[in-house]
Amino acid sequence: MNFKAILLNFSQLPSGTDAFKQLKQLCEQQLGQPQPSLEKTALFLISGFAKNYVLLYEDQAIRPEFAQNAKNQLLGYMQRLSDALESADEARILEALNQVSSDYMQSSRVF
Repeated sequence: MNFKAILLNFSQLPSGTDAFKQLKQLCEQQLGQPQPSLEKTALFLISGFAKNYVLLYEDQAIRPEFAQNAKNQLLGYMQRLSDALESADEARILEALNQVSSDYMQSSRVF
């Protein structure tokens, strides 16, 4: 399973903690497989976001709008990374990783 397949899987799941748990598990499984190093970096970054979401909200009641907004934010990051990974252009991939990191740091950091 590659990054794009993980993105597609996550996009089809309903919003909520279980989707983030599954995303985290899929990313972690792929981190153990042979992958190009920049794809591993993207997987590690997304896995960390998903892990944080689960740790923060697993035992809390959250509004459906909040869950959907968090999922949409992460899907945006994942799509940006997936597009860059598909290009196979290392500079573009590094730029996407930097953009995602920068956008996250300027966001409300819900995960």
